[in-house]
Amino acid sequence: MLMGLPGLWIVLFFIIAFLYSAVGHGGASGYLALMSIWHLAPEHMKPVALILNLVVSGIAFIQFYRQGHFLWRLFLPIAALSIPMAYLGGFTPLKDDVYQLGLGVFLVISVVLLNVNLRGRISLKNDDALRVLSDDASGFSREYLLAAAIIGGGIGYVSGLLGIGGGILLSPVLLLLGWTQQKQTAAMGAAFIFVNSMSGFVGFIQQHPLWESAAQKSASVAQDAITGGSILGIYWVSVSMIVGALIAPVILGGVAGSWYGSKKFSHRGMKGILSVVLLIAAIKLLLR
Repeated sequence: MLMGLPGLWIVLFFIIAFLYSAVGHGGASGYLALMSIWHLAPEHMKPVALILNLVVSGIAFIQFYRQGHFLWRLFLPIAALSIPMAYLGGFTPLKDDVYQLGLGVFLVISVVLLNVNLRGRISLKNDDALRVLSDDASGFSREYLLAAAIIGGGIGYVSGLLGIGGGILLSPVLLLLGWTQQKQTAAMGAAFIFVNSMSGFVGFIQQHPLWESAAQKSASVAQDAITGGSILGIYWVSVSMIVGALIAPVILGGVAGSWYGSKKFSHRGMKGILSVVLLIAAIKLLLR
């Protein structure tokens, strides 16, 4: 089914990568929504989305970082727990119906949070009139560090569980708390997505090993396709073929989108793009 509409797939995945990277996201939720429309096997969707997420979020992070929008002092406490929790989530099995329902619900929650007019009202610490943290701020309280770590850990686990990077959940939370401006949020989200996607992918590999034992090699092809086998087996070859077919438009979309997002798009425009993309993905998943 994937190869039946090559032109359409190229265009759609380019658009998703462009829109998501413009706001510092990897696009996993969009990729998952598209793959579900064409009934790609559920066991293939999660690793493909994580791999594409790694590529696009890495590109987006470089672009936003080079423009000076990244905040190390905010990222480090958030990432401290998110990385191990994303691994744990990626290692946790989840039924297909629960997986799609959970992803759709969290996308809707993200859209709502992103558009709630509460920015800065419950911020733990602010250092200027814009109520936004800066990377050279000093004296971060223990409460701030603890809150950032808890937020990162919770979102990290959900990210690994659902096969997403977590930026769709982290971004509205950062904006709601008033910790970052939109482009700072994009830079933070891109880095968060990259490390969580990597951690979640490693956890997924623990469930679906790249290598198989001699006994496993004698198992049936059908069983290999379900459980995963060596990197030369049917399961990982299939994943590699899907990624190979989609990687070029995704890279091009990621480069173009992150360049526009880091230099051209206004905060309001980026917020609108993010809301529309998340809502479309949520509707597709919930109505499937």
